[in-house]
Amino acid sequence: MSNVTDSSTVNLINNISAEINRYITLFVLLFGTTGNLLNTLLLSQPNLRSNPCVLYFLGSSISSLGIMLVGLPTRFIGGWISTDPTNTNAFLCKFRIFLLYGFRTTSVWLIVLATVDRWFASSVRVTRRFLSSRRIAHKCIFIIHILSFLLWSQTLYCYNTNLPQVPLQCYGMSPKCQIFNDVGYAITTVLIPSVLMLVFGLLTIHNIKGSQRAVVPFIGTIHRISALNTRKRRKRRFNKGSLTGMLLLQVILLTLLSLPQALQQLYLAFTISTIRSPLRHAIENFIININFSLTYVGNSIPFYIYTLTGVLFRRTFIRLIRSIYRQSIVFLSIIFINFIFHLFPATR
Repeated sequence: MSNVTDSSTVNLINNISAEINRYITLFVLLFGTTGNLLNTLLLSQPNLRSNPCVLYFLGSSISSLGIMLVGLPTRFIGGWISTDPTNTNAFLCKFRIFLLYGFRTTSVWLIVLATVDRWFASSVRVTRRFLSSRRIAHKCIFIIHILSFLLWSQTLYCYNTNLPQVPLQCYGMSPKCQIFNDVGYAITTVLIPSVLMLVFGLLTIHNIKGSQRAVVPFIGTIHRISALNTRKRRKRRFNKGSLTGMLLLQVILLTLLSLPQALQQLYLAFTISTIRSPLRHAIENFIININFSLTYVGNSIPFYIYTLTGVLFRRTFIRLIRSIYRQSIVFLSIIFINFIFHLFPATR
């Protein structure tokens, strides 16, 4: 009787897991891809791209778009069409993990660098503020990409399919590979970046409060400042505050959505030799699917965070939409006029 109950429970959990995976994957694929495409387009605008922090946002958005396009289509195929091809094809398994982990590491570390940049930019020390520059941002973005993909290049060897007694069908093919990748992912892609983002976020808040206390007496000693210069300073401080607010909210949400997967990876590493019953295997697969979905949600929401919380970002977005609308009207008008001339050629 207990075996029958366990079997029905396993089937129920597997069905729920499949349904959740199916609909969440479709939702995140649509909204995440659209959001990151819009993010890439918006952050490439000249009035935003001149800020080094925005360059880190742009690099992170491109990496997040890579995560959407590499990680979700195979899950979508597995949920709606047929079996996930990365679960049966060794080459696709290796290549997907290599790109997926590389993009994830790149994306989160660029956000770490964005928090460090905000700390530099908000510092009262001139030498630190000089470290917030586009030249340094370009170099850091290049280095992060190289190091991230070098770190996960070993997955091209370590990962394989159709392995016995493993939680996932595409997984490390030896205990050493499994432990290295599970622990390495948890530490380098979630735990260390989360701690650094929170630390530099708090330091940035401390700098901002300190600069606000220093601004009043400093301005009080100056009597001949033109109104134009005052407005420029206020606008610059407003833009910096807007970027900082966007960044801090993204840091909090990214940490909350990524932490469950880090804990799961550590759990898998420490229970690698445990023999699992079908019921326990089903429960763990259910939790793994939920955690994977949360990490994809974390990479799909930056555009919506920036739009809701960033006034500068929202204004740029509205101007871009208006510009695209005007250009579309002009383009369609030209096509219509050419079409009319083609139907009714002028007679001489």
